[in-house]
Amino acid sequence: MLKELKYWDADIMCLQEVGTEEWQLALEPQCKRANYDSRMYQSLQKAHGVCISWKRDRFHLVDEARLAMDRSMKVCDEVLETDNVALIAVLRVGAAGLSTGSADAGGESRAGFIVSNTHLFWRPTACYQRLQQQIALLTAVRAMQQKYPGYPVISCGDYNTTPDDAGYDLLTKPRPVSLNEWQLDNLLPVYFTGTKREESEKDESSKEDPVQTSDSSRPLSYASAATVGTDAESEDTKRKRRKLEEEERLAEEQLEKDAKRVQSLVSTFQNDFAPMRSCYGTYADLDPSYRTDQWAGEPIYTNYTAWKGTLDYIFYTPGLGLDVREIMSLPAEKLMKPGLPNETFPSDHVSVIARFDFCRF
Repeated sequence: MLKELKYWDADIMCLQEVGTEEWQLALEPQCKRANYDSRMYQSLQKAHGVCISWKRDRFHLVDEARLAMDRSMKVCDEVLETDNVALIAVLRVGAAGLSTGSADAGGESRAGFIVSNTHLFWRPTACYQRLQQQIALLTAVRAMQQKYPGYPVISCGDYNTTPDDAGYDLLTKPRPVSLNEWQLDNLLPVYFTGTKREESEKDESSKEDPVQTSDSSRPLSYASAATVGTDAESEDTKRKRRKLEEEERLAEEQLEKDAKRVQSLVSTFQNDFAPMRSCYGTYADLDPSYRTDQWAGEPIYTNYTAWKGTLDYIFYTPGLGLDVREIMSLPAEKLMKPGLPNETFPSDHVSVIARFDFCRF
């Protein structure tokens, strides 16, 4: 990992799933020696977090925000049931105390960026929870934009969101966004079993979702169903039938409530936040080997394990003097088989890297 980071020598780095011990013993000391200042933030329930590092001779930190997307936070009047974090850093161009470009009365540069980094909830069916988290993050970013008007935003992270998900379309498409039936169905809340600690320690490479089930949901047997409404219907069959009818009524009521919750989130997203742009949104046009019919533009995968797909992104606000000059090509699939990590790639996710042109106003 250190070798790869040193090779790319990026001006700004956003890392996810940074282990606490690895950060303290290896990454942080190496970053300091390589001329980086950094911020790292993690949930108290997890042994890893997210990190933003920047070259200290090119930028300096003027503000930051740490976002705990857990039960201490509400989105659209709902308490979050997740335990993820995000980190926001406001970076001003130039080393601290040096004047670069347009300067304020004190001689300090006014040009800068708002950089965010996050790792959203991992469960594949948890589109609703991830949309809540996206709204929480965008709300915090917007607060920084109000404090630093004119600063472009670069949002990085493992969004655990594929490019065909509603969360991706809402984040990148012009308003109003028209979601299809499949996307809306996937946004319906899913209720999970397990304690909070079990959730935080779950292996995120697993793609199984243990949702709540009940023995009472078993249907009547064919023999019992044939007697419904007749004199031959037993008391036990009547009791099961009434229970099933009540469960069906309650399920319909819950579905109606959940649909309203989804609509509230979608409306908030569309009304409150402008679309961003993905640096790799047209990657398939540049590298046809990464093209897929499943989603247009984005690469087939940034995560290559037993499950393969695109989860990692660099989003940015178009305009405001910020434009993508180039992006790094992704490795050929043959180099990643049978799966990551391997001797060449130290993570189960490949790096996504972009070079920006920035015009200071």
